[in-house]
Amino acid sequence: MYLSIPEVFYCQVRYVNLDINYSFFVRENEYKKIKIGAVLPSSEVKRWNIAKASMEKEANVKGIKIRVEFSNWDINKEIENIRGFILENIDILILTSVKLKGDNEILNEVYKAGIKIIAMDALIYDSYVDLFVGFNMLKAGQLQGSFLTKKVSEGRYIILHGSPNGEVFKIGAMEYIRPLVYTGKIQVVADEEVQNWLPENGYNIIKKIIAKDKNIDAILAPVDKIAGGAIKALTEENMQGKVIVTGQDAEPEAIKRIMEGTQAMTLLNDSVKLGKITIDLAINLIEGKSINYDYIINNGKVDVISVLIDPILIDEENVFSKINELIDTTLIDKENVLSKTNELKE
Repeated sequence: MYLSIPEVFYCQVRYVNLDINYSFFVRENEYKKIKIGAVLPSSEVKRWNIAKASMEKEANVKGIKIRVEFSNWDINKEIENIRGFILENIDILILTSVKLKGDNEILNEVYKAGIKIIAMDALIYDSYVDLFVGFNMLKAGQLQGSFLTKKVSEGRYIILHGSPNGEVFKIGAMEYIRPLVYTGKIQVVADEEVQNWLPENGYNIIKKIIAKDKNIDAILAPVDKIAGGAIKALTEENMQGKVIVTGQDAEPEAIKRIMEGTQAMTLLNDSVKLGKITIDLAINLIEGKSINYDYIINNGKVDVISVLIDPILIDEENVFSKINELIDTTLIDKENVLSKTNELKE
């Protein structure tokens, strides 16, 4: 049976003013509702400004809201910033904390507010943390130890390690150094803590050692600042370039020392990459997506999934080819390094 459909319908019509938000009919960027708050330790340290810019750029690309604050090494300022973020109802907190160990009451407040927590660059212990994103410190130590033992397979070593929290670098390096100590090929002349990672403390340690004994072949220095202090002491005794010295952070002065031959290597920890990866992982965490992690680390309170970025080794063999990469990540000053490059090439 078929029904005929009239060509015209008659019905009452009422006109009503409607304020229609037409954006409702347009599919918004799925990330736009996510709000991120980040607290970094210092606005005066270049790499934290680099990380901030990288996070903001990636958040902007993804269309999500982010605000980054600096604590400037003040725990009270850090707490103030975090409390402000709680009041703003952020979805996720990215934190490089001034306080790395001990019960952290402010993070309990963050957890109770239902906010996810990412520890960036340094793991926070004894507190609620959902994810750790940082550089592979064990790998950094392994790269330094491997490099030293290849350059100096037999000789007299000075081992320097930063304090506090420098144990992992040393553990990685000693995986390569210790076996040669056991066989008698390497002799560890001194094994010293460099308090607060200060270059002047590294300088004083090396100065004191070489005042008594200048028969030194290699120095394990965990970071470039300590390497700089060690090399200053060596230079005063005309020993610069004769002792293999490691480093880390790809600081401008370290790059120059590698070009000059007074420092043997450094490690580039790319803060641009760190910032970008952290934002991408924050989105995955909020959306409940799987995260491809490297390790699970128990921080004393919870098991924390950890994503670690491997450092890049820079030495005399690749320093010139890596210059553009170093400049692109804005870790070094373009004019100073390029002028030094041209000077050495001539």
